[in-house]
Amino acid sequence: MSEPLIADRLAPVGVAVIGLGVIGRRMLEQAALQPELRIVGAWDRDPSARERCTREFPTVPIADGPRALLAMPGVDVAYVGTPPGSHREYALMAADRKLRLFCEKPLTARLDEARLLVDELAALGTPNAVNFVFAGAPAANWLGQRLREGAIGEPTAADIRLFFARWPRDWQASAGWLRERAEGGFVREVLSHFVYLLLRLFGECRLVGASVAWPDDAALCERAASVLLRCGNLPVTVSAASGGAGPDEVMFTLRGTAGALRLADWYRASDSEGSAWRDLSLTQGDPRQQAYQAQLRELLHFARGEPHGLPDAAAALRVQTIIEAILAA
Repeated sequence: MSEPLIADRLAPVGVAVIGLGVIGRRMLEQAALQPELRIVGAWDRDPSARERCTREFPTVPIADGPRALLAMPGVDVAYVGTPPGSHREYALMAADRKLRLFCEKPLTARLDEARLLVDELAALGTPNAVNFVFAGAPAANWLGQRLREGAIGEPTAADIRLFFARWPRDWQASAGWLRERAEGGFVREVLSHFVYLLLRLFGECRLVGASVAWPDDAALCERAASVLLRCGNLPVTVSAASGGAGPDEVMFTLRGTAGALRLADWYRASDSEGSAWRDLSLTQGDPRQQAYQAQLRELLHFARGEPHGLPDAAAALRVQTIIEAILAA
């Protein structure tokens, strides 16, 4: 099947945004800083979300519906930033319009539906990419480079620590689905990014064992998870929890025979040769914004049919398979 049309290399890439919650609005904010991207239009099934978008982003046209949005002139990429349960519906709409697809993870709310979507997108020949933050982040690139250079010798162990005083976090509080077992939880929302990072760094990752603590209310997401993963012979321990006093913590540590590397708060890099940690400045300015802008540059390459670092739906399915196995434990 012939490849869908892509944007002219000299013209801005046109993006249609489906979903105007926290993540969708972040896309609008960050895309405005990228001159090679143009938001053609947006839509959300919630009228209040559409009204808020009009107030906050008055220059962004609001379409009458998702199909009308994807049919707007100048759309090259459909960005799906809705809760996972509706991803497949909108992904197939984009495929029907022969648009490129950029989707939030997880692919869908159910693993069987995710497998189906991967097969459908492949059969339709739809170029697709999934938004894992460590695909383009300078901190992840640094980590991979140092690992390839042998900076820590032979890797011996990795450790992931996640803690959230409240889940969803305050800035996500309006996304009620994140606290529900069906689609949300921090294992899906946060740990999945680090499983992707492990796959990127080592090429493989498998679940050895997991223990998950659930609340009494069967509708709510997990309270804590203790997980053992293995990447080849490398053991990876995960400790994740929510609820209680103390600052939030998101930390990835990779140890080896000659040193160690660490990412704290997602993007703050440090290394050690066996003594104190040494903080490193990888970019100028806010590392979160730099990571998002790096991701958008990868999106531009993807939209133009150029080599890029974004994972596709098949790669996202590998991550989701591990994540759902953890939750099933």
